[in-house]
Amino acid sequence: MKTMSISALVLATATSILAAPSPVVPALEPLQLTNLNAAIYSTSPPTTCLLSFALKDPNTNTDTKCSAYWSIGMPGNKTYNCSDKAYQLHLPNGIYDIENIDLGVSRADGTESGRSVVSGDLWKCEKQEYPKAQCKWDGIFSLDVAPST
Repeated sequence: MKTMSISALVLATATSILAAPSPVVPALEPLQLTNLNAAIYSTSPPTTCLLSFALKDPNTNTDTKCSAYWSIGMPGNKTYNCSDKAYQLHLPNGIYDIENIDLGVSRADGTESGRSVVSGDLWKCEKQEYPKAQCKWDGIFSLDVAPST
């Protein structure tokens, strides 16, 4: 009898723990990047790329501008503050190809971050005399973000 009541107590406790509602974390809206463009201006090594965009965070109702200079082919993980220093632009793999850029954006306090590769049909690139090459995103680039862990 004692064994049965202890088993019943353990089962009841486990059931109530499993049935307890877990806290609901609201989904974050994607960051909206507009005027996303990259250009290569220098014609002699090291070839330098300028990446820039305007950022709107619908989760905080914040607008800011972000930009970075990067020497093509320079390895490494680099972080740049945006105009509003609460946001940071990341180039986790550097820039090796202006037509295929791996970028990330995060809040400096670590509450949200997102990463994506900018490439594809909406990333319109053209080679020219000056700047040497230029790419522009056709429309709004949506960058999915998640709470940082």
